[in-house]
Amino acid sequence: MRRAAATAATRQAVVAAARELLATVPWREFTLEAVATRAGVTRVTVYNQVRNKAGLLDAVLTELTGRAGMDQVLTAARELGRDEALAFVVEQTCRFWHGERPVLRPLFGLAAVDAGIAAHLAGREDRRREQFRRLLPGQSEPVLAAVVAATSFPAYDALGVVGDDPGQAAGLVLRMVHGLVSGG
Repeated sequence: MRRAAATAATRQAVVAAARELLATVPWREFTLEAVATRAGVTRVTVYNQVRNKAGLLDAVLTELTGRAGMDQVLTAARELGRDEALAFVVEQTCRFWHGERPVLRPLFGLAAVDAGIAAHLAGREDRRREQFRRLLPGQSEPVLAAVVAATSFPAYDALGVVGDDPGQAAGLVLRMVHGLVSGG
C-alpha cells in the first residue's frame, strides 16, 4: 500500500514538473533530465514512470484534462437539453483552454513541426469529435469537423484578447457553433 502511494506521488511530482517546464522553458530544454531535476528524482525514475517524452506529454495532457473534468463534460451535460448541453460543453472547453494556455500554446505550436505531438493531439481531437457526435446526433461529418475546429484550442487562442475572458469567448464560440449546426 505504501509503495503504491509512493509511486503515485512520484508520478504526480514528475507530471507536475513536466507541466511547469512545458509552460516556462523552450522545447529544446524540455528533457527527461530537466523534468527529473525539477521533480527531484532521477532520469531513470522518470523513464520508469512514463517511458519517453511522448509518454510524458500524454501523462501531462491526461492530468490536465482529468483535473479539469474534461472527460466527464458530456456526461455532466446529459440531463440538459441539446442547446443547454452545447452551451455547457463550449463554456467548459473555453474555461479549460483559458486555464491551460501556458502549457497548451507550446504543445500546439510544436505540433506544427513534430509529427508525434501532432498525432497525439489529433487523437485527443478525435475524442472531442466523438463527444460532439453524441451531443449533436445526425450532423454531417463536415459540420462536426467545423464544430471541432471552432471549439479547438488554436481557434480559442486566435481570439486574442477575447480569449482573456473565457465567458466572453464561450459566447462568441457558441454563436459560431450554432451557426454551423443550424446551417449544416
